[in-house]
Amino acid sequence: MIATNIKIKASASKVWQALTDKSQMKEWYFVIPDFELMVGATFNFYEPGGENLFHHRCQIKEIVPNRKFAHTWTHPSHSKGESVVTWLLSETNSITEVTLQHEGIENFTGAGPEFAPENYQMGWEGLLSTLKNYIYGIRKQTYQVEINASPDVVWNVLLNDDTYRKWTDVFCEGSYYKGELKPGGRVHFLTPNGDGMYSKIVLYTLYTNILFQHIGEVVNFGEQPIDEAAEKWTGAFESYTLKSNGKTTTLVAEVDLTPEHVDSFNKGFPKGLEKIKLLSEK
Repeated sequence: MIATNIKIKASASKVWQALTDKSQMKEWYFVIPDFELMVGATFNFYEPGGENLFHHRCQIKEIVPNRKFAHTWTHPSHSKGESVVTWLLSETNSITEVTLQHEGIENFTGAGPEFAPENYQMGWEGLLSTLKNYIYGIRKQTYQVEINASPDVVWNVLLNDDTYRKWTDVFCEGSYYKGELKPGGRVHFLTPNGDGMYSKIVLYTLYTNILFQHIGEVVNFGEQPIDEAAEKWTGAFESYTLKSNGKTTTLVAEVDLTPEHVDSFNKGFPKGLEKIKLLSEK
C-alpha cells in the first residue's frame, strides 16, 4: 500500500469541499465532468494535457463527510486490475491532516512502466502539495513562446549557466542557480548577495521537461527552516516543457504563484521567454 499525508492550515470542511466539489477539483486535481458525490457513482477522467492516453475509471465506495472518501481506481485501457484510493481527513486546532492511501497497485502488474509503485507515490505526493497550494490561494500561471530552434538548443539556453543568467535578469539582475540538474537534485535559486530559495527537482527528462518543487528560503547562502511566511508557498511547483513539431519548439512554463506575485510575473515572464527565443534563434 502507498500512503502519504500532508497538514493544511484550514478546516476539514474546507478541504473536503476542495476534494469533492468538481468545480474546485478541476483547479488542482483532474477535470471530471461526470463526477457526482454519491456512493455507487462512477466517474471517469484522463491525465492533463489533452492526449487522453490513460483512462481512469473510479467508483465511489464510502463517503463520511469531512472525514473519509473512498473509491476504486482502475485503468480500463491498460489493465483489468482494480485498486482502492482512500482519503482521510482529521482536524485538530484548525489544522487538517490529509492522509492518502492507495491499495492494490500490485494488480496493475504488466500494464507498463508508467504504473510502477514509485510513480504513484510521486504522483500522490505531488497532488497533496497541489491541494495544499490550492487551499492557500496559490494558482498556476502558464506562459509560452514558439521558438525557431530545436528542443536541445532551447533547453541549453533555458538552463545553461551563462544564458540562464541572461534571461532571468528580467526578475533580478545577476540571479543564478547552483545545484545538479537530475531527478531528486537540490537546487538553490540565488541573487548575487546569496538570498533566494531552495528547491528539489521532481521530474527531469533531457530536452523535454523539468519540474521544480520549491521548499523554502535561502538567506546568505544558507537554507532556512520553514517559517510562517514560507508555509504559505512551500511545495509550489515550477515546470518547463518543450514540445517540438519538427520545425519549431514551443516552450511552456507553468508557475504556481501566490496572489501578490501574479502581476509581477505576468509582466516579467513574457519578457524572459522572449529573451530565450532571441538567444535560441541566434
